[in-house]
Amino acid sequence: MSRKGKIDPVIKVKAVEEVISGRSSISAEAKKVGVDDKSLSAWIAIYKSEGPTGLLDQKHNKYYSKETKLIAVEDYLDGKGSMAEIASKYGLRDWTRLRDWIKTYNTQGTISSRGSGGGSYMKKARQTTLEERIEMALVRKRVDKQ
Repeated sequence: MSRKGKIDPVIKVKAVEEVISGRSSISAEAKKVGVDDKSLSAWIAIYKSEGPTGLLDQKHNKYYSKETKLIAVEDYLDGKGSMAEIASKYGLRDWTRLRDWIKTYNTQGTISSRGSGGGSYMKKARQTTLEERIEMALVRKRVDKQ
């Protein structure tokens, strides 16, 4: 199933081309389209790396291998470019995905490759016994009464 964007892709392309050609500024076009300057800047980056078709509605999320994630994170940590430059180098549509991978790497020391292709995820909670769960419920009930 396609994920439909809020702004028509034709409008996105026209706004990006107005800015790239120098006929308009990012803030003026963003205001005209009704989006934030950062959104239009992201569209420009996508347009420059993928062309106008990159602004079409995406059918599904893009998945990245564990190796790609790790190489991108190591490139950034080794100072081989900014987040935006490295994101563009590895075909990421947005640098925030790289930022999430870096956070995961720095907290866990590794990056996992899940089916969703995402970065961090919560670790499982410790196992509790039936008695511990009953005690927690009783404590919660006493607190709620106060």
